[in-house]
Amino acid sequence: MKPRVYLIIALLVVPIQASLFGPISLFGIKPDLPLALIYIIGLLTGPIEGALAGIGIGLVQDISSAGLIGLAGITRGLFGLWAGFLGQQVLDIASPANIIFLSAFCLLEGIALSLFIGVTYGSLPFFSLLFTRLLPQAFYTGLLGTLMLRIIKDRKVAALLLRRSLQKE
Repeated sequence: MKPRVYLIIALLVVPIQASLFGPISLFGIKPDLPLALIYIIGLLTGPIEGALAGIGIGLVQDISSAGLIGLAGITRGLFGLWAGFLGQQVLDIASPANIIFLSAFCLLEGIALSLFIGVTYGSLPFFSLLFTRLLPQAFYTGLLGTLMLRIIKDRKVAALLLRRSLQKE
């Protein structure tokens, strides 16, 4: 993608997540827009750009949330790397399996972060958190990402976002 697009995404993803996705929350659960964007970037551009976008967006989220700096950057960077490999080897943007992979990645990240917080800060009700928060958010994020991929495919937005050197390959 073009560097300007990455800058715009990095600067706008947190305010859009906070302001626009609040009203569409179901039972207090919001879809994870940054995770869906990282998945889409990884599918469209490949593992290196997916990982860099994940690290950048994760660091912006860490800074804006006053959390542990770098934790979301690491997990989201790995997520972008995996999405890039999936996009190169297995999936395309029209595949119906995207909802499964995106939901699984969201769930794995939530489980990893919950276990990390449980180990470092003390116990937390993991199974209650898994069934009341992590699973619904993973499914909701999978739906959001699939909807975004459909819009990108139908409106041919992907061609506008990719650099010309990548389009020729």
